[in-house]
Amino acid sequence: MSETFVGIQIGAISFIDEGVEAVLDILQEKAGVNALMISALSWSIGNAGRAAFGFPDHGVAEADHLRGGAFFAPDPRYYGKTDMKQFAAPDELYAGFDALADVIPAARARGINVYTYYCETSSSAIRSIWQPGFQHLLDRDHRGRVASRPSLLNPDYKTFWHAVFADWLNNHDLRGIMWGIERQSPLMDIFRGDSSTGFDDFYVAEARARNIDVERAIAGYCAIDDLLRRARGGERPRDGVFVLLLRQLLRYPEVLLWEKMWLESHQSFYRELSGLVKFYDPSCEFGIGIWQVINTYNPYLRAQYDQADYAPYADWFKPVLYHTPAGARFADFAASWHAGALADASPDGAYDALATVLGLSDFVSPRAEGPMAGFKPAYIKEWTARLIEETGAPVYPGIGVGVGHPGESKAITPAEIREGVHAGFDGGASGIMISRNYSEAELRNLAAVGEALRERGLL
Repeated sequence: MSETFVGIQIGAISFIDEGVEAVLDILQEKAGVNALMISALSWSIGNAGRAAFGFPDHGVAEADHLRGGAFFAPDPRYYGKTDMKQFAAPDELYAGFDALADVIPAARARGINVYTYYCETSSSAIRSIWQPGFQHLLDRDHRGRVASRPSLLNPDYKTFWHAVFADWLNNHDLRGIMWGIERQSPLMDIFRGDSSTGFDDFYVAEARARNIDVERAIAGYCAIDDLLRRARGGERPRDGVFVLLLRQLLRYPEVLLWEKMWLESHQSFYRELSGLVKFYDPSCEFGIGIWQVINTYNPYLRAQYDQADYAPYADWFKPVLYHTPAGARFADFAASWHAGALADASPDGAYDALATVLGLSDFVSPRAEGPMAGFKPAYIKEWTARLIEETGAPVYPGIGVGVGHPGESKAITPAEIREGVHAGFDGGASGIMISRNYSEAELRNLAAVGEALRERGLL
């Protein structure tokens, strides 16, 4: 087996649909996989369910209508101090199956390491409605409404994750844990016209402790929200949307102080989890997955999340660098900003401006061609090299071997996969991460991973 790290993200449903040994055969023989990232706890179809945008040539070609939760058997000894005591997935498909106890022994017998993977998603559409206790963890938005995502300052949320990590690391033969960073600040939620988070009683108390004027901060967020809502509705003020946006930030500097507070709460949370892993076993690995919207598409998030800041808290990084659907994803992102903050520009102007300030001009095609062109593979090489330079840590670029897109997008082919794998290693990668989920990947594309590794003498 290759010593080069070859990981794959996978949900319990694939082992249920196809059998544990059969899946491991496919992964080893076709792609040389030696590390599993199991979504052992998730409420997200994209991370744990069957394919959401068309089914591949394996598995069950039928929607699983995932409700989610734990796909392992939680040990009740660890959950005494949290309201989240019963969170095993209620889906009938998972009855009697344990994604850790039933997979780890078979994987370890083959020399395959196992990690648990949780993606801290930014999606407000992923709602754990059935989950008893989850409602006590929910944040509030800038209008005072209960939000759909947990508060990062809620001590019960931290207690829950302390319990899960303790359960995982004490009861299972894990090589480590991968934590996916995909949350974004309240201002960016407002930019995309979504429900925000970061305004519950815990954030209000923290703001007051920092001498931030809570009422003025919330008034500023509401003023920006109102401005962008009017812009999305077609209103074009005489001074321009962007100028008025800056005016509101100058009028309410408390907004940026609140943004800094939110960012620090997020950073503190994943740093806390990193230390927790090392408490249980210093040799256990803590990997960080970095969302493509953070590392590529959004200039504000790029500014917030300085990659060098991650360095002391992770043993390795998996940047999401899905180059094939990136053309469509970036076009969608540019369109969302054109509808709001960049409404003064033309569609091409907003797209080109973002590509320029983000350093993407060499990797993208013109807007009209972008979705069907994807990003050039050199993007993976450049972004991998940057992350290595800025953190000094091993990097396993996430190659989009199977990742859906709801609209028009370039097809993922074996040629695309081979080029992406080679580009990652050309950028200095120590391995690769096959993404987003095995349940989405065609077998020919998995085989292309193995072909590229063999071409480099790594398999």
